[in-house]
Amino acid sequence: MVHSQIITRGLLSLSIAFACGSVALAQSATAVTPAQQSAIEAGIKDLSSQWSTAYLKNDTSILERIWAPDFVYVEPSGHRFTKAEGIAALKAGGERHTVSEASSIDVRVYGGGTVAVDIGDYKEGGKDKDGKPFERASRFTNVWVLKDGAWQCVSGHASAIPTKP
Repeated sequence: MVHSQIITRGLLSLSIAFACGSVALAQSATAVTPAQQSAIEAGIKDLSSQWSTAYLKNDTSILERIWAPDFVYVEPSGHRFTKAEGIAALKAGGERHTVSEASSIDVRVYGGGTVAVDIGDYKEGGKDKDGKPFERASRFTNVWVLKDGAWQCVSGHASAIPTKP
């Protein structure tokens, strides 16, 4: 019995070591080059700009393309919405944007170039459905996944940046 436990523990240790070594090799083999990193960063920043344009022009086709089917977003208010809900809200035309701009975007790349996270600032302004002016600033984090050769946002979250008095 003792020999069997020793053999079992030895095999378990060997299996764990093999699995850890395989993960380490896979991670190093799929690291992105500096050129790939720069290209991915530029692409994600461009998608963030397109996202802003979608709100500025009330163009839901942009969101249809860049939001993944399982997209979920959490607004600064804590309200959570899906891709279908976000597109429906934009189509309803409750707000008319005159300003919609993402800036100060930092992008990090993971998973051998298949996952990216961007963090940036967003400023928007315009008139609400009642014609009252609004101006908001937030800081966002979005998670992008490379699916079938195209980047799509799967999740995001924004926190309000208080306005200065």
